[in-house]
Amino acid sequence: MARGGFASIESMAAQAEGFVAQGRLVEAEAAYRELIGQTHVIDYEYDDWLRRLAEIYTQLDRSMEAGCVYLYLHYFDLARAAFPGDQRLAERARVAEVEKSWEQAADLYRRAGMPVHCGVALERAKQFSEAAKIWESLIGDARLREAPYEQALVHFNYGMALQASDASSVAGRRALVDSQRFLEQVADDFETLGERERAFDCYQILLKVGRESDQFENLAEGYLNSIRVLKDDGLKFYVLQYYEDFIHLALERGELHAAATLFQEAADFSSRSGLPYDRDYQAKAASAWASCAEQYIEQGAPVEMAENSLLAAISCYSAVSDYKQVRSLFIRLSKIDLGEKKQSRYKKISARYENAAIAADDAPEFPDYLKQQHAYADIWFVDLLEWELGGQARGVAMSILGNLRYPDSIRRRALVVVLTLADAAARKEETRIETLETVTELLGELQSYPALCPLEKLYEHTDAQVRRASVRALRFLFFKRSFALIRRALKDTDESVRVAAVEALRGLHFPHAFNPLTRIYRESESPAVRSVALQSIGKIQSVESGEFLLSVLRQEDGELREVAIAALASLDNADMIPIMRQYFQIETNPQVRERLEQLLHSHHA
Repeated sequence: MARGGFASIESMAAQAEGFVAQGRLVEAEAAYRELIGQTHVIDYEYDDWLRRLAEIYTQLDRSMEAGCVYLYLHYFDLARAAFPGDQRLAERARVAEVEKSWEQAADLYRRAGMPVHCGVALERAKQFSEAAKIWESLIGDARLREAPYEQALVHFNYGMALQASDASSVAGRRALVDSQRFLEQVADDFETLGERERAFDCYQILLKVGRESDQFENLAEGYLNSIRVLKDDGLKFYVLQYYEDFIHLALERGELHAAATLFQEAADFSSRSGLPYDRDYQAKAASAWASCAEQYIEQGAPVEMAENSLLAAISCYSAVSDYKQVRSLFIRLSKIDLGEKKQSRYKKISARYENAAIAADDAPEFPDYLKQQHAYADIWFVDLLEWELGGQARGVAMSILGNLRYPDSIRRRALVVVLTLADAAARKEETRIETLETVTELLGELQSYPALCPLEKLYEHTDAQVRRASVRALRFLFFKRSFALIRRALKDTDESVRVAAVEALRGLHFPHAFNPLTRIYRESESPAVRSVALQSIGKIQSVESGEFLLSVLRQEDGELREVAIAALASLDNADMIPIMRQYFQIETNPQVRERLEQLLHSHHA
């Protein structure tokens, strides 16, 4: 984001060069610092400024700042040279990490007293036995006693590292069992607190446990809980992606009963959600039930299990009007050793379908481009790295500025954070309110998830100005986790902080925000907060948000009703029209009925 303060980039660049030519390095540094705040400019121009700035820092004997610039530019030799001695071990480790020199990075992180970073680097280097020693040393770390989630992650990483180095490791299996127990408890705690996104992270790790340990029960728990959370958040396509992934794994492992059940659940969910995939899922459920019956027969399972599976298949085939398959399965039932009475009855039933046909195939499949094996983010590393950094803004920014996984615009802003903090440190003003306010704004402009932890830490400040600034910064951070801090800020003792929270709330509207926004709407006793939450819900433009607005229209009056009506009038989602019409037909309140009629007319106009 561009930052103001001068007439034009061209004039400032000319002035900066003039200062250099005159040997006025302090003024030149200030001018170039202004220039690199313009993070939107084209690459070659921006990189030229950075090279010049690094040279100035070197001449001013500010090697740390020069090294950070070189790290951004990926001038690794120059960056290493700028971080000499034991005082800059962590910075040199960052350089090695960006170079993917993992063993060197691990050694430097170890010497810098950063065991989590060391352990992750060893994992990347595939030095699993050494990584296991690091994770084991962290199990007893006093700092983790009050951090159950991080404890669970350490146990998980320890178990995984042991198994990677020795697949038969008993200690590794024990550590994974411990981590599973911890994660289940922590997930329950998160859900109780309403932090479903954190609970979802726990379930993702349970999925990883299930995959690595080949325990289908762990996979089932991870998937079913993940699907439940996604359903609660109204994320329909994500729900079906998880069903697809779980079904694929169930079929791969020969868990046909589970696969058939999941196909039926996906069909029911599609039907309830207004998605067109229910018939396809029903047909696949039928096929899976039929295969399950044959599996039971081959395994010598009780014959009633095969019978029940075939009847379930028949029910599914009937639902999609495939009566030829219905007849075929009744014939199959008549040949299973179920006793003469049942065999005779099934044979008579099959005769009723002798001339049955198959209905036209109008069953679209879930699109292939969404049928991707789910990619698991390495939360078990990321969240522990966050914990070790402890919400330090500089450390978070350093982790971003050299990392090419982030866009250049974000890396530039991270560099600005680091240099701003360095300037404040040089003036011994790191703790000044004005410095902290500037840093919070810059953190928000990172527009990246890692910025949340430093902002959460800054919110703990005793000065309301800092708390207000940390909350204002959330307006750029489109993550569900942002709402946890907003909910706290809405109850802050200082009015200016509460106002900032409302303004942040006004700017946060995205699909995953639906549930946090509705929770704030329901919890708040402030009409202003409820009104703003409702406005943001309206901007999500989903069927779920539209249905919520309709419920507000019907149940509330006064300003909240008017806000809901305005949001519904601007809703650009054709799927809402039949729903709105349905509500109009059943509505008994004449005032509400009139408003619904006006809305329907406006959408048809």
